[in-house]
Amino acid sequence: MKFAQLSIYVFVAIFAILAATSEAKLSAKIGQKSSGKSTWFDGHDLKGAACYGDILNKDVDAQDSWHIGAMRLSSISGGERAGCFQCAKVTANRRSVIVRIIDDCTSCSQGQIDLTSSAFKILAPLKQGVVKMQFEWVRCPSSGKWPKSPAPKK
Repeated sequence: MKFAQLSIYVFVAIFAILAATSEAKLSAKIGQKSSGKSTWFDGHDLKGAACYGDILNKDVDAQDSWHIGAMRLSSISGGERAGCFQCAKVTANRRSVIVRIIDDCTSCSQGQIDLTSSAFKILAPLKQGVVKMQFEWVRCPSSGKWPKSPAPKK
């Protein structure tokens, strides 16, 4: 009887591990919607935006006045090349802001977008720290509070 119980526990543990590692990836297709949470970052975290360094092979220090975001790029179907430089309309508390994804946030959960404080302040006071939000991938407007789309290296 104890062997049967142990077998069940082992099966459940293996199933839980497989379920956790086979998490569905986000699609960065225009119009695709998702939900999650937003947090904010500034200061030293703005240095060396991953999308520029990994895709363009140059360092770009973001500005806090830019409306940009960081996501766990490995959670996006297609990874960095699919997620970098895409725009997302983030909505929380009946307020919205369009941000360009230019950085990787390895500590973010799937569906989390870490925003510059200038973008987060549009959604909620900084002291709140975290907001539940919905986001939709959108075409990047021709102008915005971020740098222009760079041409990726080949």
